[in-house]
Amino acid sequence: PSSVLAIQICMMSMAKKVLRSHMRNVLKGISSQEIQTQSQQISTQLQSIISNSKCSTSTARKIGCFLSMDQGEVDTRYILEWLFHPSETNKEVTSRVFLPRCTTTEETGQIKLREDHSTGQPIDHPHLTFHEGDSLEIIKSWKPQGNYQLREPPFEMPPPLPPLMDIMIVPGVAFNLQNGARMGWGAGYYDDFFRRYNLVHNSRPLLIGVALKEQIVTQIDLEPHDQFMDCIVVGDGSIHWI
Repeated sequence: PSSVLAIQICMMSMAKKVLRSHMRNVLKGISSQEIQTQSQQISTQLQSIISNSKCSTSTARKIGCFLSMDQGEVDTRYILEWLFHPSETNKEVTSRVFLPRCTTTEETGQIKLREDHSTGQPIDHPHLTFHEGDSLEIIKSWKPQGNYQLREPPFEMPPPLPPLMDIMIVPGVAFNLQNGARMGWGAGYYDDFFRRYNLVHNSRPLLIGVALKEQIVTQIDLEPHDQFMDCIVVGDGSIHWI
């Protein structure tokens, strides 16, 4: 019955709120130096994965990545530096890098993927658009903005549909290594984008979650919209294929 399902979803949502609150305190307690050390380990492993991955074209691998907050999550500056300036021994690994912008369906006019629970009518909601980064220097010039104080690409007109990607590096608040479950901050940006990407391409890129070792948990209560990672790279240097 739909009423039973609604109760179950509500309980899952509450459990995730409790876990988010706990993880927020955990992340606050991790020193900047420790985050940098783990982020460098993650970058080294990502470089190996990307170097050995297949790409959809012969010209360049298309990589989706995020621009990290200044604290409390994996720092992506190291992997971005490598993607834009690969080492002398890996010059053949060229990449096109796509970066997210937080927006809304009201701003972009793109399809609404959420609905009002009482009426069943589509409603405007937050979502991500991904934009190709021209250079590392331009990216560094972007100023933190918005609720999450993120560096973001400028608005484009028309707002781009999800670009085809080979690999997508995904942030999160918590991850489970057994089943690849991921929990975000609750706005649904990435789960919405995965669904939007599938509508455009009828596929999805290889999803690689990146996690500080403190972000690994034994259980995440999933809701119907949640997506699983294909791989999780952890700050202790370990790689976990799901």
